[in-house]
Amino acid sequence: MNNWGFKPSVFEELEKRFTQFLKTEIDKPKSEMYIPSVVFDLINDNVATAKVLEANSPWFGVTYKEDKPFVIEKINALIASGEYPAKLWE
Repeated sequence: MNNWGFKPSVFEELEKRFTQFLKTEIDKPKSEMYIPSVVFDLINDNVATAKVLEANSPWFGVTYKEDKPFVIEKINALIASGEYPAKLWE
């Protein structure tokens, strides 16, 4: 799993590349502009740098509705152990 955090300065370049992407992919409804690929290109083009922050915590996510019970169980276990707050926004 990954999360991305960008400095505001990268968004102008992302917009340029998205505009280019649309020029070639606009008629392909299933095409996607993958963030990791764009970041890789920005690094290779010496336009940006990236810093990887590692975490040692396990992750889990909801991709399909069938994943929900497992995720609820895992979050409840984290709450019970005190690793995660019962009320996130208080």
